[in-house]
Amino acid sequence: MFDNMICVAKFDTYIIINSKASTFIEIHLEKACYNGTYWNVTGVTYAGTGTNGNAWNQLYAPSALFIDSDDNMYISDSGNFRIMYYLLNAASGTLVAGTGVGGTALNQLAVAGIRYLYVDVNQSIYINDAYNNRIVRWASGGSTGVLKAGTGTGGSALTQVNYPYGIWVDSTSNIFVTELSNHRVTKWAPSSSTGVVVAGVSGSSGLTTNLLFSPAGLYYDEANQDLYIANNGASTVVKWTAGASNGTIVAGVSGSTGSSANKLNGPTGITLDQWKNLYVNDRGNNRIQFFCHGSLTGVTIAGNGTGGTLLSGPYDVKLDSKQNVYVPEYGGGRVTKFAKL
Repeated sequence: MFDNMICVAKFDTYIIINSKASTFIEIHLEKACYNGTYWNVTGVTYAGTGTNGNAWNQLYAPSALFIDSDDNMYISDSGNFRIMYYLLNAASGTLVAGTGVGGTALNQLAVAGIRYLYVDVNQSIYINDAYNNRIVRWASGGSTGVLKAGTGTGGSALTQVNYPYGIWVDSTSNIFVTELSNHRVTKWAPSSSTGVVVAGVSGSSGLTTNLLFSPAGLYYDEANQDLYIANNGASTVVKWTAGASNGTIVAGVSGSTGSSANKLNGPTGITLDQWKNLYVNDRGNNRIQFFCHGSLTGVTIAGNGTGGTLLSGPYDVKLDSKQNVYVPEYGGGRVTKFAKL
């Protein structure tokens, strides 16, 4: 039962065990995690075939995921200019947004430019249509999108977005958007055509704590009003509390890329579990890093830093209700599942 298992436990060490190879690797960690978190380090293809294509069972450059409360999955199928919906354990998906042809009309999504998405309790899909510089909402069953933020032209005015990347929608339908090219996070009230900067300084990038540098993925802990931001250009993840003028680094070393346990290389997607442990898509290292709450030392739970058979261009990371880990592989034409054991 221990083959290809990774364990993160509430002790001084964890052990990666591969009994087939008779190898035991012991790595010291801080006492930061709850007891007993296990994943199979060998992933299985969950969606897509591993070959790019546009059939209903295929994906092309998948870039983001959203998993609903029933563990159904929405996938940004970027290379096919569409959002696909997979029922739990389904072998093929259903088109729920886009037409399969890239464009600028509201029933279309940008050529190779779909980034992250969010699905609310009404199954409305909010999409960062990045290369069209807009956020669109598709009602459940809808055939076209509605413009919710941005004008379709990139810019730094508060009516505009510039390469929107990460997205979150709170319980009162406020939209939070990371803007990669404006180095900021903006908040958009439900009926507003103007955003408010809630993190970073518009148009200014840097490594100081008041600035963001090409922010990408986003997670919002609404109960504590904390934004977690994948600060891609600085190779960190920062926590930014509502109303604050500065963020706090919770993973990575600002301005220093690397593959050691305390460093990241261009992180994109992030998520948290119920214990506030942090999962980071460390895209430049082709791996998923797990950070116990309060720890700056990560553990690789998927990928080993080398593209190809393990992870190929991962863009995002998400969990289902059982804490299984899912990773869309932009370079692999698939979504890979790493099962919690």
